[in-house]
Amino acid sequence: MSGYAVTAQFYDPFAAATHGAVDGRIAAALGGFDTGAGPIVDIGAGTGLSTSLIASILPDAEIVAIEPDASMRAALMTRIWACPDLRGRVTIMPFHILEAPLPDTISGAVLSASLVHLGPRERARLWSLLGERLTRNGRIIVEVQCPQAEDLAEFSMPSVEVGRMTYSASAAAQRIGSDRQRWRMTYRAYLGSDEVARETATYDCWTISADRILEEAACAGLAGRAADDLVVLGPGNS
Repeated sequence: MSGYAVTAQFYDPFAAATHGAVDGRIAAALGGFDTGAGPIVDIGAGTGLSTSLIASILPDAEIVAIEPDASMRAALMTRIWACPDLRGRVTIMPFHILEAPLPDTISGAVLSASLVHLGPRERARLWSLLGERLTRNGRIIVEVQCPQAEDLAEFSMPSVEVGRMTYSASAAAQRIGSDRQRWRMTYRAYLGSDEVARETATYDCWTISADRILEEAACAGLAGRAADDLVVLGPGNS
């Protein structure tokens, strides 16, 4: 069972509580995208939060949502099917990004909370894969999620309420290599003051800084800039 088999049921509430500022910066970076040359690829679309964000900022864009995890993909399908507009312009692909049958030309790509799942060799293939397909005015938006490997003591996220239930979550990280971290997530559900459920999930993630992203992407002919916790890439001659 993957970690996301546990996390999927809690993902949206805690993402809403912790990821809003990053989503705002992604939304700003999406402004002005020329979507006429091909779809936008949402890499690691998860439950579809990033897909919906892209769709709201770019109402004419076709979107290819790549999500390899079946638990997350179930939530993604539910979100897309519930919206007739999204049904008509979002294609859900159940593949790892390096195995997905992407179109020959894309207008752009978004990696929100997903680059941490790719190691150095996979990232090198990714930058080449995207660079070969990216239109001249295209852009790739990358979230810098874990810039360095470090030990992090357990910390709590803001609790959320759904009906009569209250949910809490905490996270801790252990450095397991020069560019690797093992995250442990703990989710608790309360009915009133009674804890009625507790589940944990672990993930081994790759760490990478904005500077390193720019260096790797440059080897595939991509260039860009870093701002806050995003890197925006485009063709090197743009």
